[in-house]
Amino acid sequence: MQMKNKPQRLTEKQERFCRHYLDTDGNASEAYRMSYDTSKMQPSTVHYSAWELMNNPKVTQRIDELRADRRKATEEQRKEIEARLIDIITADPSELYYTDPATGQARIRQPWQLSKKMRHAVKAIRGKGENVSYELHGKIDAARLLGSWNGWDAPQQLDVRQCNAVMGELRIGFDDDDD
Repeated sequence: MQMKNKPQRLTEKQERFCRHYLDTDGNASEAYRMSYDTSKMQPSTVHYSAWELMNNPKVTQRIDELRADRRKATEEQRKEIEARLIDIITADPSELYYTDPATGQARIRQPWQLSKKMRHAVKAIRGKGENVSYELHGKIDAARLLGSWNGWDAPQQLDVRQCNAVMGELRIGFDDDDD
Protein backbone atom coordinates (compact mmCIF):
# COMPACT_ATOMS: atom_id res chain seq x y z
CA MET A 1 0.00 0.00 0.00
CA GLN A 2 1.42 3.34 -1.08
CA MET A 3 1.16 6.38 1.11
CA LYS A 4 0.33 9.59 -0.68
CA ASN A 5 2.59 12.46 0.11
CA LYS A 6 0.75 15.18 1.92
CA PRO A 7 1.40 18.60 0.45
CA GLN A 8 3.96 20.30 2.62
CA ARG A 9 2.75 23.42 4.32
CA LEU A 10 4.63 26.67 4.21
CA THR A 11 6.54 27.84 7.21
CA GLU A 12 5.17 30.83 9.08
CA LYS A 13 7.84 33.06 7.54
CA GLN A 14 7.11 31.77 4.03
CA GLU A 15 3.42 32.50 4.54
CA ARG A 16 4.26 36.03 5.72
CA PHE A 17 6.51 36.45 2.68
CA CYS A 18 3.64 35.52 0.36
CA ARG A 19 1.30 38.05 1.98
CA HIS A 20 3.92 40.80 2.05
CA TYR A 21 4.80 40.05 -1.57
CA LEU A 22 1.24 40.96 -2.57
CA ASP A 23 1.13 43.93 -0.18
CA THR A 24 4.31 45.39 -1.74
CA ASP A 25 3.00 45.02 -5.31
CA GLY A 26 5.37 42.17 -6.10
CA ASN A 27 8.58 43.48 -4.52
CA ALA A 28 10.16 40.17 -3.44
CA SER A 29 13.19 41.73 -1.75
CA GLU A 30 11.02 44.04 0.36
CA ALA A 31 8.68 41.16 1.22
CA TYR A 32 11.71 39.14 2.29
CA ARG A 33 12.94 42.00 4.52
CA MET A 34 9.49 42.23 6.11
CA SER A 35 9.29 38.48 6.77
CA TYR A 36 12.83 37.53 7.83
CA ASP A 37 15.55 39.03 10.00
CA THR A 38 17.83 40.64 7.44
CA SER A 39 19.69 42.97 9.79
CA LYS A 40 23.03 41.22 9.14
CA MET A 41 22.50 40.48 5.46
CA GLN A 42 23.92 42.28 2.45
CA PRO A 43 21.32 43.66 -0.03
CA SER A 44 22.56 41.17 -2.65
CA THR A 45 21.97 38.30 -0.21
CA VAL A 46 18.45 39.55 0.52
CA HIS A 47 17.79 39.78 -3.23
CA TYR A 48 19.11 36.25 -3.86
CA SER A 49 17.15 34.78 -0.91
CA ALA A 50 13.95 36.44 -2.18
CA TRP A 51 14.66 35.10 -5.68
CA GLU A 52 15.06 31.58 -4.23
CA LEU A 53 11.72 31.85 -2.46
CA MET A 54 10.06 33.00 -5.68
CA ASN A 55 11.40 29.86 -7.36
CA ASN A 56 9.81 27.62 -4.73
CA PRO A 57 6.66 26.09 -6.29
CA LYS A 58 4.90 25.98 -2.91
CA VAL A 59 5.47 29.70 -2.45
CA THR A 60 4.34 30.68 -5.96
CA GLN A 61 1.27 28.45 -5.63
CA ARG A 62 0.39 30.14 -2.33
CA ILE A 63 0.87 33.60 -3.87
CA ASP A 64 -1.51 32.60 -6.68
CA GLU A 65 -4.07 31.36 -4.12
CA LEU A 66 -3.85 34.58 -2.10
CA ARG A 67 -4.11 36.67 -5.28
CA ALA A 68 -7.27 34.76 -6.30
CA ASP A 69 -8.77 35.23 -2.82
CA ARG A 70 -8.08 38.96 -2.94
CA ARG A 71 -9.53 39.24 -6.45
CA LYS A 72 -12.73 37.50 -5.32
CA ALA A 73 -13.03 39.70 -2.22
CA THR A 74 -12.49 42.83 -4.33
CA GLU A 75 -15.19 41.77 -6.80
CA GLU A 76 -17.63 41.17 -3.94
CA GLN A 77 -16.85 44.57 -2.41
CA ARG A 78 -17.25 46.27 -5.78
CA LYS A 79 -20.67 44.64 -6.30
CA GLU A 80 -21.77 45.82 -2.86
CA ILE A 81 -20.57 49.38 -3.51
CA GLU A 82 -22.24 49.41 -6.94
CA ALA A 83 -25.51 48.28 -5.33
CA ARG A 84 -25.28 51.15 -2.83
CA LEU A 85 -24.57 53.63 -5.63
CA ILE A 86 -27.64 52.36 -7.47
CA ASP A 87 -29.65 52.79 -4.25
CA ILE A 88 -28.50 56.43 -4.10
CA ILE A 89 -29.33 57.03 -7.77
CA THR A 90 -32.79 55.48 -7.59
CA ALA A 91 -33.81 56.75 -4.13
CA ASP A 92 -37.18 58.51 -4.06
CA PRO A 93 -37.20 61.36 -1.52
CA SER A 94 -40.98 60.99 -1.12
CA GLU A 95 -40.20 57.79 0.82
CA LEU A 96 -38.96 60.02 3.63
CA TYR A 97 -42.58 60.95 4.39
CA TYR A 98 -45.83 59.19 5.23
CA THR A 99 -49.38 60.35 5.76
CA ASP A 100 -50.46 60.24 9.38
CA PRO A 101 -53.73 58.26 9.36
CA ALA A 102 -55.09 60.18 12.36
CA THR A 103 -54.51 63.71 11.08
CA GLY A 104 -54.04 63.18 7.34
CA GLN A 105 -50.88 65.31 7.49
CA ALA A 106 -47.52 64.43 6.01
CA ARG A 107 -44.96 63.39 8.61
CA ILE A 108 -41.29 62.65 8.24
CA ARG A 109 -40.24 59.08 8.92
CA GLN A 110 -37.86 58.28 11.72
CA PRO A 111 -34.52 56.71 10.70
CA TRP A 112 -35.59 53.21 11.77
CA GLN A 113 -38.70 53.52 9.58
CA LEU A 114 -36.67 54.01 6.38
CA SER A 115 -36.11 51.18 3.93
CA LYS A 116 -32.60 49.83 3.60
CA LYS A 117 -32.37 51.40 0.14
CA MET A 118 -33.31 54.81 1.52
CA ARG A 119 -30.87 54.46 4.44
CA HIS A 120 -28.09 53.93 1.87
CA ALA A 121 -29.11 57.20 0.18
CA VAL A 122 -29.00 59.21 3.43
CA LYS A 123 -25.79 61.16 3.91
CA ALA A 124 -26.66 62.87 7.21
CA ILE A 125 -29.44 62.96 9.79
CA ARG A 126 -30.03 66.09 11.83
CA GLY A 127 -32.28 66.69 14.80
CA LYS A 128 -34.29 64.14 16.75
CA GLY A 129 -37.84 63.15 17.45
CA GLU A 130 -40.37 64.86 15.19
CA ASN A 131 -37.78 67.47 14.16
CA VAL A 132 -35.52 65.15 12.21
CA SER A 133 -34.21 66.15 8.77
CA TYR A 134 -32.20 64.23 6.21
CA GLU A 135 -29.48 65.13 3.75
CA LEU A 136 -29.21 62.72 0.83
CA HIS A 137 -26.10 61.77 -1.11
CA GLY A 138 -25.86 63.42 -4.52
CA LYS A 139 -27.48 61.35 -7.26
CA ILE A 140 -25.37 62.91 -10.00
CA ASP A 141 -22.10 62.23 -8.17
CA ALA A 142 -23.16 58.63 -7.57
CA ALA A 143 -24.12 58.22 -11.23
CA ARG A 144 -20.80 59.70 -12.39
CA LEU A 145 -18.84 57.38 -10.12
CA LEU A 146 -20.84 54.34 -11.21
CA GLY A 147 -20.44 55.34 -14.84
CA SER A 148 -16.70 55.90 -14.59
CA TRP A 149 -16.20 52.53 -12.87
CA ASN A 150 -18.03 50.81 -15.70
CA GLY A 151 -16.44 52.76 -18.54
CA TRP A 152 -19.63 54.50 -19.56
CA ASP A 153 -18.40 57.59 -21.34
CA ALA A 154 -20.93 60.39 -21.59
CA PRO A 155 -20.64 62.71 -24.56
CA GLN A 156 -19.33 66.14 -23.63
CA GLN A 157 -22.36 67.82 -25.23
CA LEU A 158 -25.70 66.33 -26.21
CA ASP A 159 -28.51 68.07 -28.08
CA VAL A 160 -31.98 66.94 -27.09
CA ARG A 161 -34.14 67.08 -30.24
CA GLN A 162 -37.80 66.48 -30.88
CA CYS A 163 -39.23 66.78 -34.39
CA ASN A 164 -35.96 68.35 -35.57
CA ALA A 165 -36.35 71.28 -33.17
CA VAL A 166 -33.82 71.82 -30.41
CA MET A 167 -35.73 71.50 -27.13
CA GLY A 168 -32.81 71.87 -24.76
CA GLU A 169 -29.21 71.04 -24.22
CA LEU A 170 -27.58 68.78 -21.69
CA ARG A 171 -24.03 69.87 -20.91
CA ILE A 172 -21.76 67.61 -18.93
CA GLY A 173 -18.34 68.61 -17.62
CA PHE A 174 -18.38 72.25 -18.72
CA ASP A 175 -17.42 75.25 -16.61
CA ASP A 176 -19.70 78.29 -16.44
CA ASP A 177 -17.14 80.52 -18.21
CA ASP A 178 -17.40 78.45 -21.42
CA ASP A 179 -20.53 80.37 -22.53
